[in-house]
Amino acid sequence: AGGVVRSIIVDGYIQTIRTREGGSGGGLPTPAREELGEPIPCNIVKNQSDHKGTYIDGKFSQNQGTILIDPQEFNAERIKVTDNRGKEIGTFEVQDIQLLEATGALQIKY
Repeated sequence: AGGVVRSIIVDGYIQTIRTREGGSGGGLPTPAREELGEPIPCNIVKNQSDHKGTYIDGKFSQNQGTILIDPQEFNAERIKVTDNRGKEIGTFEVQDIQLLEATGALQIKY
């Protein structure tokens, strides 16, 4: 019987983050708010955290990682990444999305 064939080893989840615009309710302004999409099973390929960055007033951290998900429509600009134990890794800006032909997985760089 036709089941879903996973091409990735699941060790975490991502959720898309959408910002809903504020407006006015009853004459009062309402702030913009963030909404999380449904959790998508993913494979966290690498997660590098670099605490060596500096700028004029101090220091900053750089995070870089790659996520693999099963092929699907995906066009988020921001994601929340959680490991398979429910620990939040962070929220990140999506840098690049690419279909990997060899594995059939969708690669998301953040």
